[in-house]
Amino acid sequence: MTADDRTVLALASFRITKGNPSAEEVAALAVLLMARFRLMHEAQASAPEAQVHKLPVRRSPTFTAPGAWAS
Repeated sequence: MTADDRTVLALASFRITKGNPSAEEVAALAVLLMARFRLMHEAQASAPEAQVHKLPVRRSPTFTAPGAWAS
């Protein structure tokens, strides 16, 4: 299991705070999670490698006299 898989599992975790879910409800949740994981895996497999682009270097602003915005 890679770090990405662990991150996905952590983001996909659910907590039941009240009530007692039935076996059908837990099974429906498992089906939903597996479908989401399958879609994510297919998207990652078909997507090309991400390219990182550097932002252009921002030049420092030229001097503007105080109060120039008001004129």
